[in-house]
Amino acid sequence: MPPEIPRTPDLAPDHPHAGGGAAPNGPPRALFIIPCFNHGAHVADAVASALAQEAADVRVVVVNDGSDDNSTPAACEALAGDRVKVVHQANAGLPAARNAGIEACAEGAHDHFVWLDADDTVAPSFVRELHAAIERAGDDRVSHAYCYERILAPAAEDTVWRTPEWNPDLLLLTNLHPVTALVRRSAMDDVGPFDVGFREGYEDWELWVRMALAGRRGVRVEKPLFDWRRHGGESLIDAAVKKHDDLFARLFDKHRAAYIERAERLFKLWNHVARAGDVNWLDHSLRPVSVLGLSQHITALEGWLTQAQHAHAAATDRLGAEKDAHAQTKARIAQLEAELERMRSLRGAAGTMAQRLRARLGMR
Repeated sequence: MPPEIPRTPDLAPDHPHAGGGAAPNGPPRALFIIPCFNHGAHVADAVASALAQEAADVRVVVVNDGSDDNSTPAACEALAGDRVKVVHQANAGLPAARNAGIEACAEGAHDHFVWLDADDTVAPSFVRELHAAIERAGDDRVSHAYCYERILAPAAEDTVWRTPEWNPDLLLLTNLHPVTALVRRSAMDDVGPFDVGFREGYEDWELWVRMALAGRRGVRVEKPLFDWRRHGGESLIDAAVKKHDDLFARLFDKHRAAYIERAERLFKLWNHVARAGDVNWLDHSLRPVSVLGLSQHITALEGWLTQAQHAHAAATDRLGAEKDAHAQTKARIAQLEAELERMRSLRGAAGTMAQRLRARLGMR
């Protein structure tokens, strides 16, 4: 088991929000903001999961972000109702769509936000359990609560991303959890909306960094209360990861002072992470030797699997041919048996006729 990541202090321990906060009366009031681009086939499920929250006062705003598939705009509009507001806008990307949802309900009575993508869902206890975690913390510096993520993949077993505990230094190195969390409205008032400059990805990571730098922190619920649907094609996350170097450079440049100030801690922490993940040793292509060995093993397994599949196909073909030959032989046997029975019948009839002929001729 890899060693635990060392805990680090909050990035701004003297922030004015330090200290406990009184729990509000009544159930939590949450506004779900659901941006949607060409996910008309799934958006109703996302909205239904939001409205099904237990012990929570929930409203939903669906932002149709310029869908162009000729069906999603109507699918979104069909969801409008007493608790669901639908906004249509020209395509502007995820950060702008989420911001549009915030602006559309600026006068609402909600005290929490939840960002839920149109093809994902949350468990009925999502708001209740995450809100309870915030209240248990007893700290007004808590900006949000997050949970584990269940990954629903086509033609594969579901897996769970067991998100790490909040660590503000580790957050500067990697995103700690999905965008779908229960976020205090006061925290968003503190740090402002999503940065639309991160349209290509990492907009949620940048938001959590801003919260940490403002002295806020997240709390974790160790349950998979959020379901992320992975489709067969490339996801937005996949596309962002392909641009990681550029997006991380943008994140670093925006918060350069924080990275430089904590450089020594971050170097030590990253070395610890590299050691825990057995990625200290690199080959000439800068790939970890351990991962390279694993990749080679996977390649070998894939080769064996291909051979087994070919052998199975050949055996199936042989079995099919044998079944065909067996069926033909069986049909031939049935044909011969029928012919034999006919011959026996003819022989019996011929014997009877011979007896009658002999009788007529007085022969014995």
